[in-house]
Amino acid sequence: MAELEQIALSEELLGVMRNAARKAQELREPFITPRALLLALLDDPGIGPAIAGVVNREKVLSADLDENFGTVRAIEEFFPEGEQPAITRYDTLAFKTPDSRASMWLTREALRIFVEGALRAGEQYYPKQLALGFAAEAVHSPGVLAAIRVEPGFLADAIYKL
Repeated sequence: MAELEQIALSEELLGVMRNAARKAQELREPFITPRALLLALLDDPGIGPAIAGVVNREKVLSADLDENFGTVRAIEEFFPEGEQPAITRYDTLAFKTPDSRASMWLTREALRIFVEGALRAGEQYYPKQLALGFAAEAVHSPGVLAAIRVEPGFLADAIYKL
């Protein structure tokens, strides 16, 4: 895991992650979910057109998902009784919205997608690797792709054509 701490996020990926935070807010989700990540990838000018033929935005927006927001765990569970932390921290990553007014945390599932993409990155992490991480993680935890009836392999094929 230490090598992942050294991967630089590209400006393009940072934009996707900030857009995912905004999408989560628009969806009234308390955290950045895989659905918010997928919508942000669809908005990306580089990766969006490649996956738009496979992933239908309207289906993603209307998908009936069983998002488990309880999978984000607060780190400060071991404070003495009655003592509160200065701020709540989670065992995940947070990204600011594009306007920098709020920070949104990744759900456990979204964090796994993010890390899976990072494993595919070289010196810099780009949206293409995030999309590949999404496809790879969907094999184990289909979530939003299963809800919209998209095979992870079809998503991966569209990305590899870039």
